[in-house]
Amino acid sequence: MQQNLHILNKSEIIKVLSVYHDGVTTAAHTNGNKFGGNLSILFRWKRSVYQLLWKHMIIYAIVFISLSVLYKYLLNEDGKKNFRVLAEHCTGYSRSINLMIMLGFFTSTAMQRLFTMQTTIPGTAKSITLFISSLKSDIPEGPMIIEQFVRWQLLSWILSFRLVCRPLKKTYPDLFSLEAAGLLTKEERNALEDHEKSDPSTPRPLVVIDWMLLLLKETFLQNRFFMDFNYLKNVDILMAYKKSCGNTIKFATQNISPALVQAVILAVYCFGCVTVMARTFNNEENTPIPDALIAYLPLMPAMQFFIYFAWLCFGKAAVDPFGDDEDDINVRELVQSHITNSQRLKGLYNRHLADVFPNLVSLFRCFVYVST
Repeated sequence: MQQNLHILNKSEIIKVLSVYHDGVTTAAHTNGNKFGGNLSILFRWKRSVYQLLWKHMIIYAIVFISLSVLYKYLLNEDGKKNFRVLAEHCTGYSRSINLMIMLGFFTSTAMQRLFTMQTTIPGTAKSITLFISSLKSDIPEGPMIIEQFVRWQLLSWILSFRLVCRPLKKTYPDLFSLEAAGLLTKEERNALEDHEKSDPSTPRPLVVIDWMLLLLKETFLQNRFFMDFNYLKNVDILMAYKKSCGNTIKFATQNISPALVQAVILAVYCFGCVTVMARTFNNEENTPIPDALIAYLPLMPAMQFFIYFAWLCFGKAAVDPFGDDEDDINVRELVQSHITNSQRLKGLYNRHLADVFPNLVSLFRCFVYVST
C-alpha cells in the first residue's frame, strides 16, 4: 500500500512539473522572449501608446506644417524676420524647459496610488469560503443560509463600487435594478429606503454589512457553526472586507489632487505649443533637402513632446481608474466574476471529495486502516 502511495506521489509530481513547464513555455512566448517577439509588442495597437496619442499627433503635425507653409509662402520679408525671431526664442525655451522631474514625480505618485487601489479592492471569495466551511453540513436550512449570506456579500460589493464607478452605476442605476437582477428582495429594498430601519447618513454598503453581522450572530446563537471560534473568525474576515470597501471608496473619491493634474497638463501642453513653433533656420540654397525635412516633418520636436504626453496619459489613468477607458479597471467584469465564483463556492456545501475522486478516498481509508 505504501509503495502504491509512493508511485502515486511520484506520478503526481511529474504531472505537476510538466504542467509548470508548459506554463513557463507559454509565458515565455507571450512575453516576447522569442525572436521577433519585441517587434510584435512594439507594433501592437490595442491598449497601446499609439492609441492614446494618434489624435494629438495628427493635430500637432497639421499645426507644424501650417506654420511652415505660412512662413514659406505667405509672409513677407518683415513677417519672416519676426517669425524667425519668435521661432528662435521658442527654440531656446524648449531646450531650457525640463519636465522630467515634474512628470517623474506625478507618474510615480499616480502609479503608486493605482497599485495601492488595485491591491485594496475587496474580494468576496475568502469570507464566502470561510462561512461555508464553518457551517455544519447536516442542517437542512444550510443552503438557504448560505444563499442569503452570499447574496448580501455580492450586494455590499456592488453598492460599494456604485459609489466610485460610473459604468457600474449605469448598469445598476437604482435599487430597483438590483432587485430586478435578483441581488435584492423587495423587503430588503424597503428596509434600505426606510429611514426608521436604517440611518440615512450611513452608506448603504455598511447597512448591508451590518445585516451580514446580524446573520453571523443568529447563526452562532442557533448553534449552526462547527466550533464556537468560527463565529469570531467569520466576524474578523467580514470586518477586514468592510475595511477594504472603505479603502476603495476613500482612494477613489480622495485621489490625486486636481490642482496637481491641472499643473502637469498645463506644463505639457505649454511645452507642446513651444516646440510646435521652435525651429532652426539653415541656408536653404546649401541644404535644400534637410531644410524641407525640418520644415515639413516635425520628427525631433514632436518626439520629446509626445514622450512627455505619454507620461501624462499614464498618470491620468490613475485619476479615474474605474472609468470607461480600455486601460481602466473593468468593474462590470469583476462583478460577473464574483457572481460566477460565488455560484461555484455555494456548490461546495453539499459536495464531498468522494463525489469527485471516489477511488482516492477509498485509498485514503485503506491507508488509515492499514496504519491502525
